[in-house]
Amino acid sequence: WLEKYLLHYQGSVVIVSHDKYFLNRMVTKIVEVYQQQLHIYTGNYDYYEKEKAIRVEMQQKAYENQQYYIRQNERLVERFRAKASKAAMAQSIMKKLDKLERIEEAEIERPDIRINFRVDKQPGKVLVELHNVSKAFGDNVIIENSSVEIDRGDKIALIGANGKGKSTLLRIIAGVEHFSQGERKWGHNVEESFYAQHQLEALNLNNTILDEMKECGSQMTELELRGLLGCFLFSGDDADKKIRILSGGEKARVALAKVIVSKANFLMLDEPTNHLDMHSCDLLIESLNRYQGSIILVSHDRYFVAKTANKICEIVDHQIKEFKGG
Repeated sequence: WLEKYLLHYQGSVVIVSHDKYFLNRMVTKIVEVYQQQLHIYTGNYDYYEKEKAIRVEMQQKAYENQQYYIRQNERLVERFRAKASKAAMAQSIMKKLDKLERIEEAEIERPDIRINFRVDKQPGKVLVELHNVSKAFGDNVIIENSSVEIDRGDKIALIGANGKGKSTLLRIIAGVEHFSQGERKWGHNVEESFYAQHQLEALNLNNTILDEMKECGSQMTELELRGLLGCFLFSGDDADKKIRILSGGEKARVALAKVIVSKANFLMLDEPTNHLDMHSCDLLIESLNRYQGSIILVSHDRYFVAKTANKICEIVDHQIKEFKGG
C-alpha cells in the first residue's frame, strides 16, 4: 500500500531505509554517506551497488597512482636537498607536494567476515511437530486445531499480517508459550536456540559484550569472537563496552550474535534483521545459507525472506498453511 501511494505521490520523497526490495521499487536516486562525503547515484539500489563497486575500484587505482607519484617526488627531494645548487628545486617540489589534493584510500568501511556456525549434533528427520494446537488471547483466536511439522533441512519463513500471531506461534514452537489444546513434540537430538526481543532480559548487565559472548561456550577464540561482533556492528573497542550502557538495538544485536555462536541445530529467529544495516544483513543471509541446521524465522523483510527461505508458512484463517519454495 505504501509503495503504491508513494509511486503516485506528486511531490518529492526522501527515504531512509535498510529494505533493499523497497528501495529498488521506490527510488530513482541514491545518496550515500561515504568517507564524510555525500555521493550521488542516479538509479535504484541495484544500480548503486554496481556503480559503487566501479567507483571504489577507480578511486583505489587513482590512490595507488598518486602514492607512487608522491614517493617518486619525495626521493627527488631527498637527493636534491643536500646539494646547494639543487636546494631551490627541492623546495619547489616540496611546495607542489604540499598543495597536492590527496586522494583517500578506497577502504571498505566494514570488512566482509564469514560467520561460521558450528553444529554439534545431527538431529532426527523431524525436529518438532505441532498437532491440533489451539491458542487464543480471550476472544482473539490465533490458531485453532492447526498442525505443522518442521523437518531437518527446513529453512522456513513465517509470514502474515501484523496481529496474526506469528511471534506467538514461534514462541509455541520454542516451548515458551502455553497453548489451550493440542500437542507439541520435539524430535530426536534437537538442540534449539531462540532469538526474540525478550532474550535481551537474559543478558548479564555487568558483563562486557566480549565476556557475554565468551560465556556462550562456543570455544571460539577471542579474535574470532571480535570478528563476529564486527559483523554485528561492534568494531574495535566496542566489544569491551558493558551491556548495561547499550541501547535496546545494541542489546538485540548482542542477543542475536549469541544465538549465532551457539552450536544449535535448530534456530528460531524473530525479526533478526530489525537492528542490522544492509551489510550485516547480507552477512547474516550468507551465513544462514551455509548453516547446516534448520531454521524458522519471522521477518517482514522480503529481500531477506527471498534469500533465506526454502519454505513459507502463513497463518490464514487460524490455520498454518505451508508453501514449498521461497
